[in-house]
Amino acid sequence: ACSMAPKSKAQTKEPTKKSGKLPAASGPGRPPRLAAPENSETVTWHVFAWATLAAAVSAWVVAKAQAWWRTPKDFPHILEIDRLSFDGPESLRTFFDDYHGKRPVVIEGALDGWPAMQWSSARLAELCPSARLDVYSFNRAASAWAGLQEEGEWSLVDYLGQFGDQGGKLKQGRAVFGLEMSLRSECPRLLEDVRIPAFFADDLLVRYYKKSAWPTLIAGPKGTRSGLHRDTHDLAFWMAGFVGRKRWRIFLPEDYALDPLFLPDRNGFAFDPFAPDLWSLPGLRRARVYEHILSPGQLLYIPSGAPHAAVNLDDTITISANYLDTRGLDLHLGRTCQQDLWRESKLCWFHTADFQNHKPTPTEELSELTFFEYAGASGAASWCEAFLPELRGRSEKRPELGRCIDTVSQYCATKA
Repeated sequence: ACSMAPKSKAQTKEPTKKSGKLPAASGPGRPPRLAAPENSETVTWHVFAWATLAAAVSAWVVAKAQAWWRTPKDFPHILEIDRLSFDGPESLRTFFDDYHGKRPVVIEGALDGWPAMQWSSARLAELCPSARLDVYSFNRAASAWAGLQEEGEWSLVDYLGQFGDQGGKLKQGRAVFGLEMSLRSECPRLLEDVRIPAFFADDLLVRYYKKSAWPTLIAGPKGTRSGLHRDTHDLAFWMAGFVGRKRWRIFLPEDYALDPLFLPDRNGFAFDPFAPDLWSLPGLRRARVYEHILSPGQLLYIPSGAPHAAVNLDDTITISANYLDTRGLDLHLGRTCQQDLWRESKLCWFHTADFQNHKPTPTEELSELTFFEYAGASGAASWCEAFLPELRGRSEKRPELGRCIDTVSQYCATKA
């Protein structure tokens, strides 16, 4: 049993492809060897098929990974917004010829001399002790306009008092954005510090749409933001920056790359313009986006229907106003008012005759106005005489405005 003698040929013979059989083992007490499967060709084919499939899947995964890696992490076409120096009639003609209703522009020098350039959070708290503003938190998944969820109403003093490292924050730690505080109703003293730039002075809304409360205060701590949206009635608007920097991204109204992602119920869009997912949404690679960091002293114009979003890089204080002039009226009636979202709005039918009959101010006659001149008054006293009765009338339908009557009355008493 322990012999080291050489094995016979029968003992060492290898199986052949032809037979596919193993030779029988020799020797007493040893079981016979099992025969190989008859269909070894089938086994070989299965192994080959699985190997081929595994290779194909591996190649697909690698290709997808490489494609993802090569996908741009931001828009391929990011354009710098033009800057226009304010120098009187010539810059007005350039604005209306090259930018009005067409593309955004940053106007420099237009805010020189405005008292509002001296604003600070402490100064506003001093001038507006009873003012209140609505605050919002940003939630990309929210169904609200611009992704902004209502978080209630704050005292302006309390809100601005938390600027700095703490920011304006909820108890849960989320930063909140203070939007659209009416200067005329909440703190009319601030109206003395602002002007209406000549580019936007021939506004139809302030004359005929009395619900209009613009310009309004927009303030937010560092990091607060809005989602991509269009403004109410797709109106054009302007913003004047006084404190802090604000990063803007703006698309042209006719950028069709955005159309599949439009959300008509909220006049917004289903993607983040500051972190676009160009892998999942490859069509956005064709979009062209304008970008600018608005600094104190700059004036930004955004045309009608242009989708836009902003994020505050610092604690910011600005004012903003939507507006409509006769040069943009055809676009308003022919495009905006044909949309289901706005067709039944009073701004699309009730004031049409007034809008169409308004005689536009010639370009060479446009000039910067005080707010009171803009509102059709000779000064603060005559504005008070017209606005206070109007405010009392509106408060009968909206009782929450009653609080503002005392604020405006106290201001107007100093102007009598």
